[in-house]
Amino acid sequence: MVRQCPTSPAQQAQFLPSKSVTEYFLPAARETHEIIAVNDILLLISQQTDGSLVKVVLDDKGQPTGSSKWQLTTPFSGLHGLVRGSSTTVWATAQFDNVVLQVNPGDNDIKSAPTVVSTIPIPSPALGPHGILVNNGNLWVTCKDSSHVVRIKIADTSNTNVYPVSRRPIFVAVHPSSKDVYASLDMSSKIWHLRAGVAEEIDIPPSVGNTPVGLLAGPDGNVWVALLGNSTTGTGTFGRINSDASINWFSLTSNVGKNAGLIHLAFDTDPSRFWLLGSSTANASGPNAVFTVTIDTSNKGGSRIATQNTIMLPTQWSWNHRVISHCGSLYVTELTMSTLAHIRGAVVDGWPVSEIWDQYADYGLGLKAKFITYDNSI
Repeated sequence: MVRQCPTSPAQQAQFLPSKSVTEYFLPAARETHEIIAVNDILLLISQQTDGSLVKVVLDDKGQPTGSSKWQLTTPFSGLHGLVRGSSTTVWATAQFDNVVLQVNPGDNDIKSAPTVVSTIPIPSPALGPHGILVNNGNLWVTCKDSSHVVRIKIADTSNTNVYPVSRRPIFVAVHPSSKDVYASLDMSSKIWHLRAGVAEEIDIPPSVGNTPVGLLAGPDGNVWVALLGNSTTGTGTFGRINSDASINWFSLTSNVGKNAGLIHLAFDTDPSRFWLLGSSTANASGPNAVFTVTIDTSNKGGSRIATQNTIMLPTQWSWNHRVISHCGSLYVTELTMSTLAHIRGAVVDGWPVSEIWDQYADYGLGLKAKFITYDNSI
């Protein structure tokens, strides 16, 4: 029997899994932070150090075609948290102005300016809104500077609760099953928990790691949290917070993953698979990578990792910050590089493609431009 080798790219694609990681320069800023998808073709990215919002437009393959930078308030407002409110509304935090902004992102055009629709002050004594979540008609806001979690009713912004917490709240999430509220407290290595108006703080065992950052509700009906580690090392550890507030801890075991500092997570519709974002934010030697993970749900409680694969980003020492899954692609913001990474192909579709290291660039640079057009034909 003679096997015919595929000759054309189309034929080869039927046999070989592919991977594509492309980094796109964004308009320059010292720090590039949060990212959300407004719709199929529009992404928004916050650049905190100059109070700007970046619009990125995608083509039908999910590739960026251009980006633009818009200043919503002042260069010193500290624009940070982003969350989608509706098809025409986005909520953002302005940390140093101590307000929440309701924003109309404008048309799906990089030259269409976003506008501030309304401004909501953060109730005293809370200061420094950072992360934000919309849930059941309420805004939940983590106030990083004063260490508070705040609830604001959208229909009546005078209806609020202010909860003191340990240092320092970063993310907030509502548990899909129990409806309890959780917040990651990175400088205390604790997780704040609110159930029926009663608050507690859950210690993270030192044996599994420290510095919880990314904390998100997953499609499996639980909340998941990632541990960043410290200046010495990460532990590649993440946790599943169950409906009874118990936590199952998982640790990556690959050579790259076992010492990774994990800063964020992303989910798609498959409840057993998600992505973890490794970052050099706390530890300069930590890999800037995305780890594809599936959890074995066949055993009781789904308490072990079934598969783990690594996607190294071209630019290292970039302080990976956030990752989202959107329309079959992954998008990663690199905090110190004014860069957006677009990941697609087999690594997103589920093929077990992995690598140890893929460091072909040491640094990235943003561009001093208001509008950028990307040529994807090269």
